[in-house]
Amino acid sequence: MREFLFVVCLVVMAFAAATAQEPESAFSQPYEGPHWKVRGGLTLALHDAKVPDDGAPRGLLRIILPLEPGEAGAKSLNFIAVEPCVQEGIRALSELQPSPSDGQRGVKFWFGDVSRTRTRLRQTIRMEKFENGAHPYLIAELRADKPMEVRFEVYAEPDSAPMKACILTATMGNYQRLRVLKLKDRTATVEDLLPNDPGDHFSPHAVVPLSQLLRNKAGAVVYSEGNENDPKVLSAQLPQRSHWRYYGPNFTQYWRQPEPVDPDLRVLVNARKVYWAGTIPIPGGKSFENFEMNAAFHPGQVFIYGVRPPTAKP
Repeated sequence: MREFLFVVCLVVMAFAAATAQEPESAFSQPYEGPHWKVRGGLTLALHDAKVPDDGAPRGLLRIILPLEPGEAGAKSLNFIAVEPCVQEGIRALSELQPSPSDGQRGVKFWFGDVSRTRTRLRQTIRMEKFENGAHPYLIAELRADKPMEVRFEVYAEPDSAPMKACILTATMGNYQRLRVLKLKDRTATVEDLLPNDPGDHFSPHAVVPLSQLLRNKAGAVVYSEGNENDPKVLSAQLPQRSHWRYYGPNFTQYWRQPEPVDPDLRVLVNARKVYWAGTIPIPGGKSFENFEMNAAFHPGQVFIYGVRPPTAKP
C-alpha cells in the first residue's frame, strides 16, 4: 500500500511540476463575445450587440487598447473597414452598405475557424456578401512577439465575383488627429498632400506610390501620427462627453506589407476638417480620416496594421 501511495505521489508531483512550467497563453477574450486580446498589446474585436454601443456601425474591425499607461479599461483607437472592388476605383463600403440579411447599415462580420498556440493565434473572419458580388474573407493573425500588430490575409469565397482589389482601410484617423505620413525621403503633412479645403465632406484621396515608401527587411511600411505633443490639450475644446474627445498619447499607427511586396502597392489617405456624420470642427484643423495600403487583389495578400507608443522608434 505504501508503495502504491508513493507512486501516486510521484505522478501527482510530476503533473503539478509540468503544469507549473507550462507557459500561459498570450491570448485571452477579455469579455464574452468576438474579441481576442494579446497579452501586453491590443485587442481585435468585431461588432457585438451584447456590449455597449461604441458609436460605430457594424462592418468594422475594432482595434482596441488602453489609451493611457495603467488604464484599466480599453477603447477603440481605430476601425478597419473592408472595401472590395469588382470594378476599378469603385468600392463597396462594409460599414455603410446595407446588410443583405436584415437591411440595416453595416455588413455583418463573424469569427470562423481559429487555430491557436501559446504564441500565435490565427482567426478566420467571415462576412456577408457585398452588393457588388464581392465576397471576401480574412485570416487575422495575432502574435505574442508582436503584440501591437494584426496581420491580415485576404481571400475570396468560392461564390465571390472577381475582385480587382480588396482594400483594408483604417477609417478613424480623425479620432487621434493623424496629420503626418513618414515616407522614404520626407515627412509629408496633411497640408502637403491635401492642400484644398474639403468643406464638410471627405477630400479626394492622395496617392503615395511604392517608390516613396520606406523599405526595410520587414517589407514596405508607412507610418502616420499626429502633430500634437499632447493631444489632450486640443481635445479639451470638444464637449466633455463627446466620443471624439481623444485623451491618449500621440501613437504612431502604421501599415506594412511584408516581402514579397506587391509591385503596384500604394498608400492612400483622405481628410476631413469636421468629424464624420456631423459638422463639429476638428481641433487644430483637418486631419487624415482614411489611411490605407492597397494593390491589385490576389489570394493570400497580406496587410499588417500596427501601433507604436510614442517612446518606440520605427
